Amino acid sequence: MTEKLIEWNLSDFYESIDDSQIKKDMDNLLKSAKEFNAKAKGKLTDPELTSSQFSNWFKEYEKIGEKAFYLQTYSQLIYSINTLDDEVKAFHAKIEEYLVKIQEMTLFFYLDLNQISDSKHEEFIKDPELAKYIHALNYNRLKKPHQLSEREEQIILMKDITGVNGFLKLYSEIKSDFIYDFEIDGEMKKLTESELFAFMYQNDKELRHKALSKIVSKYKDNERIFTHIFNNVLKDWDLESKKKKYKTPIARRNLSNEISDESVEVLGKTTTHGYKLVEKYYSLKQKILKLEELRMSDLYAPIGNIEKNYSYEEGLRLIEEINENFHPEFSKIIKTMQQKGHIDATPRKGKNRGAFCEFGKLKHYPFVFVNYTENVDSVLTLSHELGHAIHAYYIQDEQNFVNLGISLAIAEIASVFNEMLILDYLLDSDLTKEEKVSLLAIFIENNIATSFRQNAFYNFELKIHELIGEKLTKTSEIKDLFVKEMELMFGNSMKNIAEDYADYVFVIPHFLNDPFYVYAYNMSNLLVIALYQIYLEKKEEFVPKFIKLLKIGSSLSPEDMLKLVDIDLSDSSFWGKGIEYLMDKVNELENLVD
Repeated sequence: MTEKLIEWNLSDFYESIDDSQIKKDMDNLLKSAKEFNAKAKGKLTDPELTSSQFSNWFKEYEKIGEKAFYLQTYSQLIYSINTLDDEVKAFHAKIEEYLVKIQEMTLFFYLDLNQISDSKHEEFIKDPELAKYIHALNYNRLKKPHQLSEREEQIILMKDITGVNGFLKLYSEIKSDFIYDFEIDGEMKKLTESELFAFMYQNDKELRHKALSKIVSKYKDNERIFTHIFNNVLKDWDLESKKKKYKTPIARRNLSNEISDESVEVLGKTTTHGYKLVEKYYSLKQKILKLEELRMSDLYAPIGNIEKNYSYEEGLRLIEEINENFHPEFSKIIKTMQQKGHIDATPRKGKNRGAFCEFGKLKHYPFVFVNYTENVDSVLTLSHELGHAIHAYYIQDEQNFVNLGISLAIAEIASVFNEMLILDYLLDSDLTKEEKVSLLAIFIENNIATSFRQNAFYNFELKIHELIGEKLTKTSEIKDLFVKEMELMFGNSMKNIAEDYADYVFVIPHFLNDPFYVYAYNMSNLLVIALYQIYLEKKEEFVPKFIKLLKIGSSLSPEDMLKLVDIDLSDSSFWGKGIEYLMDKVNELENLVD
């Protein structure tokens, strides 16, 4: 890693958490929210309300949401790189509590909007002045059967501060305080979970096992607390879903993703049916590594070795060049992000694990978060998050704030696509047979993690929510359900899952922070494989269509958006094609090895 610290410049928002502008913005936003509440609450249902007046109110509502979003984004970004800083923690908590007040005052808007007549709704969506709000209006109408009264929704917001959000904060703070004593070459060091997890990618089998055991040990020590958090957070989701008349807990997530229950169910069953691919790959991995057995600590064991390391500058330059060949503007976006300090790449104490991309301000550039460690996998991860950034840039540049979001079901279309561009480039470069084996293994493992592993998590969630619907679960029941899904996915290829991995169920934050979020990874991943096949067939003809998809944001539903490229999400054969493609890659690897 370069000695230079690659970190964010967050001055698009504020200079620091002590910036006096923060309080001014909070005071002004609170004032705007109060004024908006006073002028518009209770008046949306007035039959005399004109489209022009409604348009003005919608713009005010949108502006309040936009300013609140910037405060929230800054708070989350600054916290993600300073999780051990008490002042930052306090600031993060203060912003969260403040934003609840803003929500309370603007909550009425969409609720009241669903009280207008069908004829008034039709009048609004036909007005050219409201053209950019059509999808938001129609989507809100879909939520009408599940909306509670304003008073009830306000009570939910208030009780969540010390209820579910309090539990989530406790979970996050317990995890962020984990510092591990770990012996390396005879020297005892204090490591964060992110630093310790890096040893899972080492060649030394005993070191990998020692690292996983050490990580899991902290969660095992705290499993009673995590079980309590698990039960309360999941029960809260289920009770609220039931109160809002969703058929099932997952139906609530499906509506927020604008994906039909049928499409999600078809995806899950098709992927589960394809688990033989996972068993075949990891049995092959055991053979390649010449191990007597494969354990969960061997999950990320490297196959072969691509000797070339990529400094951050080299990795970034490679990604820029490949994007330049696909579409020059992609490369320009990446270069500008780097110049503006919108990439945070250096691992360090207090910085969270993992990688993500977050929207910036409208007409500005998004922010990318990675922990770059100079190997090929780091290059692929960086390309993945920069793909997200390209997608976010086009949406921010093209859409208004209301249409800024991306359904989870299609959120990966640019990120995985960019990753595949890099992979194909590397496979076509001057690699030895051993290096091709290594690179193919990386690709297959990334896809297993993104599709099949997330599908196993999805199946676990279905079962754990069903169980919590009957009773509060025991620690052993949570772990047993998790282990069974892992065993079903890995088949006979992986040993000692219960012993090594049961407490890992508490490591995964999505189960708590975003119930049923995980299936979207699988959906997006298999979707991108299909899009990439279209690109390989049509090349330059495909590029403008792809860019058009990237600009849509949430101005169309995912299903309407994908009709532009003739994709039907409820077709099991469509998902099957993606799995067949991945099986072909496993077979290709097997042939190389043999």
